[in-house]
Amino acid sequence: MSYVKCALGIVGALGLFAANANNAQAVTLQALIDAGASFTAGDKVFTNFSAGGTLPASAINVNFIPNVGLQFTANWNTLTPGANGAVIGYTISVAPTSNMVISSGSLAFAGQVVLNGGAAHVGETLTDVATGSKYSMQVYYDGAGGLADNLDASTTFTPPSRSLNVIKSIDVSAPNGGFAALNFVENTFVQIPGGGEQPPVPEPMTLALLPLALVGLGLRKKLAR
Repeated sequence: MSYVKCALGIVGALGLFAANANNAQAVTLQALIDAGASFTAGDKVFTNFSAGGTLPASAINVNFIPNVGLQFTANWNTLTPGANGAVIGYTISVAPTSNMVISSGSLAFAGQVVLNGGAAHVGETLTDVATGSKYSMQVYYDGAGGLADNLDASTTFTPPSRSLNVIKSIDVSAPNGGFAALNFVENTFVQIPGGGEQPPVPEPMTLALLPLALVGLGLRKKLAR
């Protein structure tokens, strides 16, 4: 078995781990789109789910974390045809009767494995529904020696928002002989009383997935020998 196929097998196993990390409120992205449903998780309401790109929405799981945010888990990789990218859209709002506003958000990913020039990238645009103000976040990983890696990003909404449209693009790429994969993408949001003092953005829940990064690092070291 080639190193790339071995890497894909390991990433698949990591994907199962990621999907089960917080699966109490997990559902496929396709099911949310088909139902046209809204989902309330604690003090946050998620609506208007959409999907594009190469990886089918039925292969992407959505995990809702009450009062924090949501996670997308899948096996994005460059070896499986049609599994190298996705475009995901949704709207996050505060409850209609709430006096809260969304003050900040963050983007993070985990479970990334890249070999021989591969790279994993997630870019995101958030648009305030009321004002049209746009914000962006990006995370990127291509391993040691490449461009500067950035596994998490955050932004502050000024002024705070009651509703945001989110569009995220997930891409993995690699040259011939290379490999890239990604398993876990996460958004977290902070709500505050209107006009109140802003608390810090919560730590990414990806800390629970530290073993994913360690396995990927171990694989890279093994292949370097």
